[in-house]
Amino acid sequence: MTEKSKIRPMPWPATHVLVAETAYPLYFKHLDHQSFIIGTCYPDIRYPAQIDRDLTHIHNVSIEEMQTRTGFRAGLLFHTYVDDFWNDYITPHKRELYNIVPKHRPTFHTLKILQDRYLYDQLDTWSQIVADLEIILPEELTFGASEQAVRDWHTMLEGYLIKPPQKSDLEMLSLTLPPDMVEDIHEFYTSFQGVPFLDNLLVQFYPEIKAHLESVSVSAINLS
Repeated sequence: MTEKSKIRPMPWPATHVLVAETAYPLYFKHLDHQSFIIGTCYPDIRYPAQIDRDLTHIHNVSIEEMQTRTGFRAGLLFHTYVDDFWNDYITPHKRELYNIVPKHRPTFHTLKILQDRYLYDQLDTWSQIVADLEIILPEELTFGASEQAVRDWHTMLEGYLIKPPQKSDLEMLSLTLPPDMVEDIHEFYTSFQGVPFLDNLLVQFYPEIKAHLESVSVSAINLS
């Protein structure tokens, strides 16, 4: 399988939290909010902690099924639900997208942080989100990551989410990506901005998934 065929575009933390906060009052308010947010941030710890993706990214779980889980587990499952929606959202646009930008990993890392930057102001509770990340849940230690790795992950998220994403945040990628790829991402971060098709594609994701979430039908019994 080639590098290009493995490309899996998906949101970064700020977009994940924004969507999770949108879904929480609709479907998950019977669950602990703090645990839900920690759970939805957790799956991408797989990069720095070197955990197998299949352990933290579980596909084809309905919102109705998520409602029966713990707050943390529901958040973790919702993360992949959003990833999959993002992939479905962007697929019809790939032909036009690849006429504008290169089809390789640095492109999608750049798009993800730009999307976080564009959508960040849609939420005004970031200080509370960061405060919620100050604790470590026991469930976070059941996937093979050490307690120190989890603490480091929370610290990284706190520093990233406390202010609008900026170019300096790209240095986080140096933990898991080779220097030449990080250099490409730095270059793309500037050159991709102000391209109407790209800007609109990234911004419109939120109203699309918000409308989708508001249309999901679930059994009322799970909301008690």
